[in-house]
Amino acid sequence: MPDTAPATLLPTLLCSPEQPPQAATLRALGWQPRTVSELAPPADGQALGLIWCPDRTALARLLHSERAFGLPVVLLSPAPTSVERQALLARGVLQWLPADADAAVLDQALLWAQGLAVQLQARDSAAQAKLDERLDERKWTERAKGLLMQARGIDEAAAFALLRNTAMQTQAKLPQVARGVVHTSELAEALERAGAQRMLSQRLVKLQALRQWPRLAPPERREAQALLDGSSERVAANLARLSELLRADLADELAAVSSAWAQLDSALTARTPDLARSDRAAQRLLDSSETLVARLSERAGQRPVGLLAQVTRLRLLSQRLAKEGLLAQVMPGRDTSGLATGLDEFIKAYDEVRAAPLAGPALQPAFAAVDEAWLVLLRGLRVEQGDAVQRMHQGSERLLQALEALIRALQGSLQLILG
Repeated sequence: MPDTAPATLLPTLLCSPEQPPQAATLRALGWQPRTVSELAPPADGQALGLIWCPDRTALARLLHSERAFGLPVVLLSPAPTSVERQALLARGVLQWLPADADAAVLDQALLWAQGLAVQLQARDSAAQAKLDERLDERKWTERAKGLLMQARGIDEAAAFALLRNTAMQTQAKLPQVARGVVHTSELAEALERAGAQRMLSQRLVKLQALRQWPRLAPPERREAQALLDGSSERVAANLARLSELLRADLADELAAVSSAWAQLDSALTARTPDLARSDRAAQRLLDSSETLVARLSERAGQRPVGLLAQVTRLRLLSQRLAKEGLLAQVMPGRDTSGLATGLDEFIKAYDEVRAAPLAGPALQPAFAAVDEAWLVLLRGLRVEQGDAVQRMHQGSERLLQALEALIRALQGSLQLILG
């Protein structure tokens, strides 16, 4: 007996340019023919196309266009020539029958075309998925090569060789290694920028305090304002980049940082400067940034990229120490216990970083520069009233530059990039 599937399982049968004489029997077999002026994929589900060309004139009209039908088609027509057959196949005709074919035979041909269309679609989907996967793997590899070229100052061939050798040593596939390099680099950048927000919260108040020092010469005041403006721009740029890196992830934590920055920015740009207000707002920015760094550090786990959070914390501690020293000079009667605490915190944190398993040709010179700059800041903190403000500012700026050079060296180390 013929295989007649239940009507609910049959796709819509679109007939063009009109329904064939077999339509009534097909309807009785469960098909639902529907006349359309032109075949096109319907918006309401799967469909089969049925084209009836009772003579060669109708067939010639059909062959006038080369546009694909966009859905599987069964053709009822006079026998096409070999050239016509190729053209019809290219447009999407899966099955041909004579125009006067028996309705039962047509029913089976339609079922065959339906099954064939499903098979072809599955094959095409699998091929497209494989192509997409290969393109995706290439995209990750290209991005990883670019990051390695930039971080290590090497050419494309050397970057690819590094990825390939790492894949061999770890018995991993190259795209997997490439993806890890990109994710690690993005996490490292996010950690650096979130850590920078902590530091900038203190730096901004330090610079505002420096501008209010009455003995500051006009050129020095202008320089301090330029540094303050540049730091504000850096906070805004970090927020924008963090939004790109996190891609709506950690949205609440990032929103808290943005809100805290808006409060600090308002305090910094107030017509009447208020250091106490700015310092309170800076603490909110520091606290929210600490939370964001903590969440990112959880993702880093025990990998070398997690060390970046420790190193970026040194920037914060150096600027907070300088800020406390300057506020003690500018705001008479201010509690100076923060100075002693800040000294202890920086020394402890720096010792932990120095004890970490870090290696690389660029790291040791960077550590040496930090050691030297730290001594300069210490001397500034010990100077009595008078030159103390300038000394502390200069020392903290030099230490900040050294720490940022250390961070760049760490970001460029293979130990961090390759995890």
